[in-house]
Amino acid sequence: MSKDKFPLYLFSNLVTETVTESLMYYNEIVMNSFWTHKDNIPEGMGYGQFTWKHLLYLAAVAVCVIVSVMWYLQADQAGRILFLRTTGAVLILIDIIKMVLIAFSDVKLSEYLPLEVCSFAAYFIVCDSIFIGNTFFPEMLLTLFLPAAIMAVLFPTTSTLPAFNFYTIHQFVYHGLIIAYVIVRFAAKEIPLTYPGVWLSILKIIVLAAVIYVIDCRFDKNFMFLRDTYGNPMLEAIQKITGRGIAYTGGLVCFCIIMIHVFFALFKCIELLFLRWLPPHGRKSFDYSFSASASNGSIPSRCCLSKILSD
Repeated sequence: MSKDKFPLYLFSNLVTETVTESLMYYNEIVMNSFWTHKDNIPEGMGYGQFTWKHLLYLAAVAVCVIVSVMWYLQADQAGRILFLRTTGAVLILIDIIKMVLIAFSDVKLSEYLPLEVCSFAAYFIVCDSIFIGNTFFPEMLLTLFLPAAIMAVLFPTTSTLPAFNFYTIHQFVYHGLIIAYVIVRFAAKEIPLTYPGVWLSILKIIVLAAVIYVIDCRFDKNFMFLRDTYGNPMLEAIQKITGRGIAYTGGLVCFCIIMIHVFFALFKCIELLFLRWLPPHGRKSFDYSFSASASNGSIPSRCCLSKILSD
């Protein structure tokens, strides 16, 4: 081999070895850890918080939400109903898949039952999508569960996992769907915002939190983060102020009440400053009440269904 080609040969060998080692690392570490739960992941493999991988996930969620809003505002009533109910069904489906995976791993399933805040958001979304036009769920979804889902993607509990991991992907897809569902309905002005509704939402979450707190204490669990922070930076900040135990739980409830008011004010400003100026062709309006006619392409409501059957 000539001397002038020798450095090129060394460089080629170096590149080949580097690529081979990288692929071996990818296959052995990344692929083998795709289905691994965070309880079984070694330290130092997490994607971290506000790293480029985390920001890439956040950007993907933002793009999907924007596309969903643009599509939803132009969709007809049947298309909107299909979107809402499909979103609810997908939320339940991917949560079932997650539970099955945990059940077949060596992780205690009882520690990860779907009794967290955003699990209830999914249940409420399913009910809201079935009983479209109800007044029980929408405002609570906007003032409580949307902020909770946003916090979940900003401060993910999966940050100690690799970026390419089922539970990491589940975290962003799951909460991204919740965010998209609520924002498309808000953008279409399908969620009424009233201050009395804020206190009704607070009353509902206090009742729900009280029930879950009893379960937590009775079975020594930490559903809805009511007894511990699980390493979440936002919750740890609350715990530093309030201390541990019942003081932390009370501080968390107070924080939720404050955040509900903050987001109510924020969404009210958005509604007054931006949504009211949307052109008519940019925001279609439909009657989702239970007495709406089935002839406009919507799924028959209870009132319409009884009328059809009587005829």
